[in-house]
Amino acid sequence: MKADFCRTFKQDMKRLYLLSFLLTAERQSAEQCFASSLGDCMDLRPVFKEWTSSWTRRVVLQNAIRILEPVVSNEDEPSDVNLKSPDSRLSPVLRSVLQLPTFERFVFVMSVLEGYSDHECSLLLKSTPRDVVVAKAAALKHLAASARSKDFLQASSHARQQLAPTA
Repeated sequence: MKADFCRTFKQDMKRLYLLSFLLTAERQSAEQCFASSLGDCMDLRPVFKEWTSSWTRRVVLQNAIRILEPVVSNEDEPSDVNLKSPDSRLSPVLRSVLQLPTFERFVFVMSVLEGYSDHECSLLLKSTPRDVVVAKAAALKHLAASARSKDFLQASSHARQQLAPTA
């Protein structure tokens, strides 16, 4: 059991850290989330070996929720978008996700990237399903606007060139 979780953390380290980073939007918090998730997995009751990967991602998600406590923002209140700009060395796609308001970012990562249903998201985030649907639509709108930016398009073009087959 513990060996299965350790193996999963070792094999999926980059993915689990990226999940932590996308949720927390800050390296120190991501490291804290990742480390406490590993510790929490060691304390879990046994699960089927086939479930360890999904359980580890869920534990990371739950730790990120515990650390940041994302809540639905009131439209009248200023957005909680990160004031400091994400590292310019990150891809424009990652920077766009990291610049989403916290609740929108959590909903986007959970529902779009991790495949949680709107209902599951609302339960985990202690919000209504409507809040989740609205946040997901807002996140997708922000990301679509970012995708039209010059930097985003250049990065996409550069990535295609790097992935193009050579003759």
